[in-house]
Amino acid sequence: MGHRSSELRRRRRRRLTRRSALVAAVVAAGLVAGTLGIRTALESTAVNSAVTAAEGAADHSGSQAGLVSDDGSGETGTAEGGTQAPAPKRDEKATPLKSIPKDQPERGLVYAGLSLPSSDRCGGTLEVTGSAQCSHGPDVPPKGVDIHQDVPPVAAPAGQAPTLTPPAGAQPPAAADLLKGAAPVLDATQKALLGGSGSAAADAAPAAPAAPAASKLVCEGDGTSGNRVQAVYVHTPGNDRFAQYLASFKKWAADVDVIYNASAAETGGERHVRFVTESDCTASVLNVQISDAEIQDFNASNRALAAQGFNRKDRKYMMFTDAKVYCGIGTFAGDERPGQDNLSNFGPSYGRTDSGCWSGSTAAHELGHNLGAVNNSAPNSSKAGHCTDEWDIMCYSDAPNYPQMRTVCPDRAHDDRLDCNHDDYYNTSPAPGSYLATHWNVANNRFLVSGGGTGPNPTPTPTPTPTPTRTPSPSPTPTGGPTTTPTPTATPSPTGTTTPTPTPTPTPTQGNTGPDMTVSQVTQNSAMLSWPAVPAAAGYDVLLNGQTIGTVRSTVVGVVRLAPGTSYTVAVAVRDAAGAVGKPGRAVTFRTVADAGRPQPGTRYTMVNGLTGQAADLWGSSMNDGTVAIAYQRTGYANQKWQFEDAGNGAVRIKSVRSGKCLQLGGTPVAGQYVAQQPCSDAAAQKWQLTAGDGGFTVTADGSSLVLGLSERWYYGGWLLELQQPNGRPYQSWSLLKTS
Repeated sequence: MGHRSSELRRRRRRRLTRRSALVAAVVAAGLVAGTLGIRTALESTAVNSAVTAAEGAADHSGSQAGLVSDDGSGETGTAEGGTQAPAPKRDEKATPLKSIPKDQPERGLVYAGLSLPSSDRCGGTLEVTGSAQCSHGPDVPPKGVDIHQDVPPVAAPAGQAPTLTPPAGAQPPAAADLLKGAAPVLDATQKALLGGSGSAAADAAPAAPAAPAASKLVCEGDGTSGNRVQAVYVHTPGNDRFAQYLASFKKWAADVDVIYNASAAETGGERHVRFVTESDCTASVLNVQISDAEIQDFNASNRALAAQGFNRKDRKYMMFTDAKVYCGIGTFAGDERPGQDNLSNFGPSYGRTDSGCWSGSTAAHELGHNLGAVNNSAPNSSKAGHCTDEWDIMCYSDAPNYPQMRTVCPDRAHDDRLDCNHDDYYNTSPAPGSYLATHWNVANNRFLVSGGGTGPNPTPTPTPTPTPTRTPSPSPTPTGGPTTTPTPTATPSPTGTTTPTPTPTPTPTQGNTGPDMTVSQVTQNSAMLSWPAVPAAAGYDVLLNGQTIGTVRSTVVGVVRLAPGTSYTVAVAVRDAAGAVGKPGRAVTFRTVADAGRPQPGTRYTMVNGLTGQAADLWGSSMNDGTVAIAYQRTGYANQKWQFEDAGNGAVRIKSVRSGKCLQLGGTPVAGQYVAQQPCSDAAAQKWQLTAGDGGFTVTADGSSLVLGLSERWYYGGWLLELQQPNGRPYQSWSLLKTS
């Protein structure tokens, strides 16, 4: 059934496309995030307008090799290229709605922020007021579910945040400790392995609880570049339950993936949701604060997110919203064209699930709308974004037509699967001439991974969820709703560890030719490399300018201590169990970002750490005084953007673009002292000296010799920033990348 049917009695909780010449490495150009509204982001038809100012080029011609463009702050275009259609295409003009349904807040049916469509773009659905986006409207909760009652956590809460008090006699950490659980990092100058997990998922960071097996996802590339689904926890000031629910959000994201892959298996294929992932191959979940007023309706919350940069064209946002307004609601393009220019192939898209319906099934349903299900011309369409042939996660008798439901697929476990009979919206191998061969097929969406990914594959095995017996209802009034407690499971495969770094470059032998290389996250002195896994490979030799700089077992590796504004060629060769090395795969050439000198007032920058590639991040995107700064996976959003103001005598203040507040020492300038935001002032604790070197800057507390670096204190997915005795290590160096 769908996700919500009038018959339902539910449990309560339940390519890179070919570019023959070159792909530019973007520095100052890119997808604009944080400065454009939703309408502007949607209406641009040049998806790769970011790829315009070439810092370098990828010398390749394959559909899986080459440089993934990145402007240095994570603001990438699509991985596959292509051009977004200007408007949806439909077989027939949809019958426009004549009125907006009456609010039923007790059931989560709230229509504030939605309007009757002002054009054919949203024909048959509602317009998200003032934007170019459409929505099917709020979804009905499962029968018996009170949306005002929280779903309890389904996984153990995250550990407590570390103490902020500077440890006595604090010493800088070892680089290897900061890289535990992360992709390995190679020093280009020393040709040495600095640390990291050989498999990019073999062990967790020291203070981070191990991710449950059922939370693992398929890793793809570097985990961030290209089209991705980003999980987001959205909350208001004073209501932050991120630590309590973080592991549950990751589990629910993995449940979504199992639903999509198990559904693909029914037609002989494999599909995984291309999530933004962390180094342990679990979903990245961002903690985002918006105001009490902004969380009260879908439109306002979307705009609040967009104002913080959550309007990227290469992102669809899976929002776990800490509110009790809806069960679920999502954006839906309603584009029926089969080509890759289909509007559903682009972002930004928003799918919101509120706390009374938090689950993998509800999130999977809203993502289904974001990916393009269910179009009006589908054989079993409800004509309002859903379907009528049960059992099916996207089917229910919805407003305004309340169509009659039919039980076509009698296995009720399919209530947590996509597309009964695979004839409406999801089929990995549609018959020639069939509806899904000639119309939009969600299985072709570029936000899904076709196959097992390029990194460690946890080979999830879905377990069907038993579905309780439902009693058909004679009423046309919808009573069904999202399944809130799916129980798919995923089993991780064994992963390897790093191997010692060889000094010489072995002579290539006959055997496997290395896979094609992809380069991303290029800065002045670092880059991220990734490639598809090769069966039976015992390791991979990473070649820089023809010379081996290290051997790893991971399919993702960082390279640091590169020179600014310099062209490099990289490739990878496969090493077998006997130590023999095959021929390198196709080489890729890229150019590091040029050294632009000291930061300029009024310009926005991302501060990228020289060892981990993480960005200086205002924790939780919070506006609160005392919010700490951490090093976190690069996202390109407003809480990772900073401005440098003249503080006199060569010093600067570092001001958050998100909050307008400045980084300040948490106390006296001693080793181990944390930094946090406070209202900007002339206080000495807000003044910093910048010293250039090796493509980055050391950031020194004014009047002190102590510099800003990464601590060993793990803070919900990142490292707490602290003052340290200078030692010249990369984790005390920061590249400053201009952002839009």
